[in-house]
Amino acid sequence: MPKFSAEEKALLEPFVTDTESDIYAVRGPTGLIGAVYARYSRAPGGFRETLLKEFVKGGNVDAKRAQELIERVLVAYGDDSVGELEGTHVSFENISILATKEIEDRRIGGSPIEQSTRYVFFDQRDADGRFRYFRDPLVMASPHATAYVETMDFIFQTYCDLIEPMKAYYGGLKPLDAAEYDINGDGVKEKYADLADEKDQKAFRITYTNDLRSKACDTLRYLLPIATKTNVGVFGNGRFFQNVLSHCLGHDLPEVQTIAVAAKAALDGIMPSYVKRAKASSYLQGVRKDMRELTGRLLAGLGDITTKPVELLDRGEDAIAAACAAKPGDADALRAAMRHEEDSLTIACMLYPHADASLQAIRSYVRRLSPEDRQAAINAYIGDRETRRDRPGRALESGYPYTFDCCTDFGTYKDLMRHRMGTQLRQKFTPMLGFSMPPDLAAAGYADRALECMRRAQDLYLRLQPDFPDAASYATLHGSLTRWVLGMNDRPLMHLVELRTQPAGHPSYRKLAQQMHRLVEDRSPWRGQAIAFVNHEDVFWSRAESEAKQRVKEKALDEKK
Repeated sequence: MPKFSAEEKALLEPFVTDTESDIYAVRGPTGLIGAVYARYSRAPGGFRETLLKEFVKGGNVDAKRAQELIERVLVAYGDDSVGELEGTHVSFENISILATKEIEDRRIGGSPIEQSTRYVFFDQRDADGRFRYFRDPLVMASPHATAYVETMDFIFQTYCDLIEPMKAYYGGLKPLDAAEYDINGDGVKEKYADLADEKDQKAFRITYTNDLRSKACDTLRYLLPIATKTNVGVFGNGRFFQNVLSHCLGHDLPEVQTIAVAAKAALDGIMPSYVKRAKASSYLQGVRKDMRELTGRLLAGLGDITTKPVELLDRGEDAIAAACAAKPGDADALRAAMRHEEDSLTIACMLYPHADASLQAIRSYVRRLSPEDRQAAINAYIGDRETRRDRPGRALESGYPYTFDCCTDFGTYKDLMRHRMGTQLRQKFTPMLGFSMPPDLAAAGYADRALECMRRAQDLYLRLQPDFPDAASYATLHGSLTRWVLGMNDRPLMHLVELRTQPAGHPSYRKLAQQMHRLVEDRSPWRGQAIAFVNHEDVFWSRAESEAKQRVKEKALDEKK
């Protein structure tokens, strides 16, 4: 263990939690720490010695020297790995929910947290008294501006108008006097009348209010367009942010490009060297364009209107058996059939994001394509790679034990896409696939108002689509059906199903996770049984128990103080 002088300890104390122990945490200016770690990976001393020797001058951190060393480190050691040693927080505020998905879908090295539609009513207005939804400048400068504003205002007004009626509806189902919560944490549920302590009564009322509020939020979010403005905070390392910026700079939506420019400026003030190479990828832009055109041609004869909530694709067993039937016992025929089936799934995944059909239907269609057309799809997807950094997309990750072909409301997709251990592919957001009517909204007598929001969203989408095919997606509602694919193996499946079936979860994604578990259990009983903490109960008051537990924790904190 190194020994530092009193002067050296004074210099180190702002940067480390301990100047003597071999185990210590590091703090200090973002942009510096990663470079020191990268240097000490090839230096004889530890972090503290390297910091003192190479980054401190005259008793202070030499900013110019530090930046020069960072540049040298990135050149010498490669910025992909070094970028993972440096991290920071970035807030993306007042951006559309649609745009948040482009940020959050970069899977490695970042941790986002988004303003929740499950706990927050989006009924606020901006300083000009307008509802908080994104207005694309190009759309607003077009003849479609009036229709866009009128449609969004109608949907938001409907959402706002139904907040109090839906809270009243739930209050009718569970009056305060009939409600029961384990407000003391003793395992026994009490009614309000059973409580004598004023603090317990207050905790009960808060729990009750939040219980009804969260139910109303869960139901009414189906009406929110994904143009809704929200906030998302992200902690990420340098490599993550570089990937986010590169992706967003090359995006087709002007909003996403504008967000990337602003984020790049913010990160340049904190960790400039780590996002220096962030730029739009002409390679990926070209591949995207070519795949759109090719998919339209290859799948022109495919008509698929199926909208099953979830389907677990088989491993191609039936297709392989059929291909081998004419040559029983021929090992070469079996191998060829297996390779053909494997390639069919991968090619289907290549086409899927640019199509308007289920993966199952696309795979069946791809099986019958000519060898020339199959190769054309592969060539277009791989594209003209000039460097190793020109990386093809996620279709090359196909072949998981489980491939779930999903068509769910957008809200369910939004909640489950955060599971990053698998592979996700999605199609364009659109309100045209249909609408998932929340049962409680219908039971309360407001189905007609929800359907009118759906109809107007669809009309707006069709109006925008010819001139603004990408911005048209802003008209998608949280209740609009979205096609997406989730591929994974047993371990992430266990995590997803056990977490997302717990009683506090949103009813829509709880139902999907339960269906996933049943599909896996039907295929492999022992694998399904290994997912031991799945909850298949039908829970109506999903937040009740969780809210009561929160009051118990708050009480414990108060008593501790």
